[in-house]
Amino acid sequence: MSGYAGRPKAVLSQRGFTLLEVLVAVTVLALALTAIISGGSGYARTAASMRDKTLALWVARNRLAEIEMLPVWPQSGTSSDDVPMGGETWTWRVEVVGTQDPTLRRINIGVSKKSESQHNYVELTTFISSTGRQTQ
Repeated sequence: MSGYAGRPKAVLSQRGFTLLEVLVAVTVLALALTAIISGGSGYARTAASMRDKTLALWVARNRLAEIEMLPVWPQSGTSSDDVPMGGETWTWRVEVVGTQDPTLRRINIGVSKKSESQHNYVELTTFISSTGRQTQ
């Protein structure tokens, strides 16, 4: 009846975790870490996407501001150019379209990364008036 330090032998056999308990704990920990890592990577993708959309919107707004500052009313047609912004090269495409009102033109601006020219990050549409502008 004497065990280690006066304890019964039954108490000594209950020390520690079984292999099964350790495996279950490791599995639960692995699942929790997988969920945390997956959430973090999703957040990183979302943050990168929002950054790209913000930069593309800035490119579109800059181009629109340039068009609005021109003293000449823009002619119907399309144009495009590449501009650097935020460490990327962006391509803007402008389409100027006439409307039913002869004093208004619709301006469509699409912006994509130069490396991904098929995907527009931003499409901006506005109308511009001939009031106060030289018409050709």
